[in-house]
Amino acid sequence: MGRPRSTELVLPRLDANGNGNGVPLHEPERESVRTQLESILASSVFRNSRRYSSLLRYVVEETLDGKAEFLKERTIGVDVFGRASDYDTNTDHVVRSVAGDVRRRLAQYYMENGRDAELRIDMQLGSYIPQFRFPERRFASGPAIDAPETPQFEAAPVISGRPKRRWYWLAIAVMAAAVLLSIGMVRLAGPRTALQRFWYPVFSSSSPVLISFGGGGSAPAPANDVSVGEYEHLPFRRMNVSDALALADLTGLLQSGEKPYRIVNRAGATSFKDLQSGPFVLIGAMNNEWTLRLTSGERFSFERIPNGARIVDRQNPSNNAWSVDRTTPISQFNRDYAIVSRVRDPRSEQTAVIIAGIGSWGTLAAGEFVAKEEHLRKLDALAPAHWERKNVQVVISTDVIHASSGPPKVLAVYFW
Repeated sequence: MGRPRSTELVLPRLDANGNGNGVPLHEPERESVRTQLESILASSVFRNSRRYSSLLRYVVEETLDGKAEFLKERTIGVDVFGRASDYDTNTDHVVRSVAGDVRRRLAQYYMENGRDAELRIDMQLGSYIPQFRFPERRFASGPAIDAPETPQFEAAPVISGRPKRRWYWLAIAVMAAAVLLSIGMVRLAGPRTALQRFWYPVFSSSSPVLISFGGGGSAPAPANDVSVGEYEHLPFRRMNVSDALALADLTGLLQSGEKPYRIVNRAGATSFKDLQSGPFVLIGAMNNEWTLRLTSGERFSFERIPNGARIVDRQNPSNNAWSVDRTTPISQFNRDYAIVSRVRDPRSEQTAVIIAGIGSWGTLAAGEFVAKEEHLRKLDALAPAHWERKNVQVVISTDVIHASSGPPKVLAVYFW
């Protein structure tokens, strides 16, 4: 508010590598965006909802006015939905909820026949800043190639019985530009950040995510002589604090992306049928039998050993460095290990994400690893192209000081 409209604006557009390329957006292009916005808002997927239309109009107009940097959840909540300036975004999810519906409705709008050639307005996952993709044909570098409105063909002399066709090379150039544009658009449509690449198979699924964490076995039938207090303290009612913190990191990530999920409060209560319903996340290792089962055939897996457990590398089975001796005094215990895994499980035919440490400190570090861009960039730097569509396992360690875990460190990575 109070900021003058700029005469030149940096267009929120990505290049073929997923980076912002800072293309200037001038007034004629801004008017094209506004015209397209009105077309979208008048469509059947938007015109009957004031909430969706208001949010989309607001973020587009703010971006065109050079205020994209101010498009935060709280600002939108105050300006669009009339919330107080100090409202609690942790309990009031109106902006995240409506933004998720806006993203889905934009996708629905552009799925209709004949929309492929229109200027495209998108709002990427995890951001409220819209992106504008113009339907112009461009080479990777160089000016746009515009075909003449009315192609003119001049009479050409006959040489060796064949006419000169000067338009031939122009047609070839236009076709080449179209191919390059289509390749670029495929890249643009893919995940941009390391966080998005890791979670791509999960977020691209239409099914809710199932989350299962380790616990103290199955629930017994309550006996008549057991008090409420005694029942509450039975082993199956317990959850490790580190598992709970890893769960909090995970659910926060899913909520920020408007991805539906459900929690099964004990691994023992998770059936194989549950795992077949959609993508799933397993938290914990030695207290989660599903984790032990699903990693048993992978390169990195868990193995119980006398007085503790270790992570086994099938390509180097003699490596005993990644192990924990549970008889170690806590004052001398200084390192835990974990496996982070994202695979297409052949048994359930679903994407499985495993966040599991030998001890609770490893599980906590693994939960932090999969929930933060800064950590997943380390994985991205070691990954092959298009690794969002591959299986991946990561072995990490975390230093333990005074019974508290430190940041995750990548020890080994395997893609296939």
